[in-house]
Amino acid sequence: MGRVPPEPIFSHTRHDVHQAHQALAGNPAATQPRPHNIDALIAQIQHEFPAAAILVTGRGRTVERQAELMAQRRRQNRHQFLHTYRPAAHITEMDRWITEHPHLSEADTVAAFVEIINRARRRGAIVSNHLSDHARDISIPLGHQHQRDQIRHRLEQLGAHVIDEHDAVGGPHWHIDY
Repeated sequence: MGRVPPEPIFSHTRHDVHQAHQALAGNPAATQPRPHNIDALIAQIQHEFPAAAILVTGRGRTVERQAELMAQRRRQNRHQFLHTYRPAAHITEMDRWITEHPHLSEADTVAAFVEIINRARRRGAIVSNHLSDHARDISIPLGHQHQRDQIRHRLEQLGAHVIDEHDAVGGPHWHIDY
């Protein structure tokens, strides 16, 4: 399976530098075979860390569902929306649409976001790896910070990109791109 570009959201880790260092240092974990897809990756992590009680809370999505979630996030917390997603034409367009139509319904917002997402994808933008079924949201692992750091490190060793969305409007979770 080829490397999937991470979702266009900010990462709060030094993921790429860390992986490059592992490969150069000859770390055996860096040469282990990668799980064949995102579901196999999550199953492996659940098996390796059973006490963390990791649950999948979000899977692949339709454009409509992605638009709905993005619209809810932007309508409820503009700062979080703009902080979560990288600056991109479609994010600016979504933000501008809400600013220009503050009193329209959520259904109207979702319909507009569907159009924006479809245009962005036609231009080649990766709006979300949930749309290509290369992302999962998981519950934040149980345990102390050290244990969560170990799980995050292991996910990254296996080739995943982890984003901690502990303050997400829809509820705290980790977003995993693979």
